This record gives sequence, C-alpha cells and structure tokens, in this order.
Amino acid sequence: MSKTVSRSGDNGESQPVPVADLGGHFEEHRPDPVELSKARTPAQISFEGMQSIETNGWIENLMSSSTVFTSAKGSFKLSGNGYHGSIQTIDEAIRRDAYVLRAVQRGRIRFLTDDEAMERIGELQDETSHSESHLDHLRESLNAGASDNNGMYKIPLPDEAEPKGPSQTWEQVWQGSNTPKPKNV
Repeated sequence: MSKTVSRSGDNGESQPVPVADLGGHFEEHRPDPVELSKARTPAQISFEGMQSIETNGWIENLMSSSTVFTSAKGSFKLSGNGYHGSIQTIDEAIRRDAYVLRAVQRGRIRFLTDDEAMERIGELQDETSHSESHLDHLRESLNAGASDNNGMYKIPLPDEAEPKGPSQTWEQVWQGSNTPKPKNV
C-alpha cells in the first residue's frame, strides 16, 4: 500500500506525490513526567571532593591572568593574582556553581574567609600598565623588522611577487600616510 504526501507545484498549489510504503508503524513518544521533573531540578553537587569545599564569601584568583565567569546565576571578573580586584565577594548561587567548584579543585581560584580576605587585600598591588603609550606601541609595531614578525607593513606588491627589500620603518610608514602626524615625534 503506498501513501502520498503533497508538495507545492509550480502554480503554487499542493499536488499529491506517491511515496513507497516501507512498512512499520508510527509510535508517539511522550516523555515520562518523572523524568521531566528530574530534568528541571538543579543537579546536586555529587562530584567526589566537591562536598568538602568550603564556599566562604570571598574568592581569590590564583592565576596570573584575569578570570571572567558568566552564567545565568551571575558573573564576576577577577584580576590577576596579587593585584587589586583579584579578591572579591560573590553570591552564594555562583559559589555553588559546578564550574566554580571545579576551578577550585584545579587550583585556579580559592575561597577565603573574611579574616583571610582582609589580610590578603592589604598585600594587593595596583595593576600598573606595562605598556608605554599608544604611540610607542605603534612605533614598535611599525619599526624595522616588524613586517618580518607579522607581515602587515610590507611595501605593497602583486599577490605572487617576491618582496623587494627590507621592511619599512615607522617613519617611512608615517611619511606615506595621509593621517595627521603626531606632534611629539
């Protein structure tokens, strides 16, 4: 016994198309209400070793780079270890998040008590900018040999041509530019 389905014809009207019957039967799948209720319930912290983690009100970043965490429960950003902003208070819901607890297990962050946090906050330093001014950074990226590192500032050539000589210095790039020249050069 063959069945039919319809498809849209060139005139925009539905036309029946025969389909070979492959046998079998249709079965309607309905999820079990018990399984649905379990899916909506937040998972309990049952990972081995996570029950013993003390989730105090303060958190410290133990990595040298900054850390950003975002979830539906909230978010936080921690500066690198040893700098102001690397120790903060966070909400209980975020503290119990599995991702945060795994980061504690991996030694990336740790929880602090109020006393430990106050002691550590006194030792934190201001994060100083290790980069010079924007102009100095631009000069460095345009200086002689810069194109050998990143290939961005070579003399324009056809696609398959060989390079014609060394890379340009930042002064040569500024000369060929029609942008305003910096006053302190």
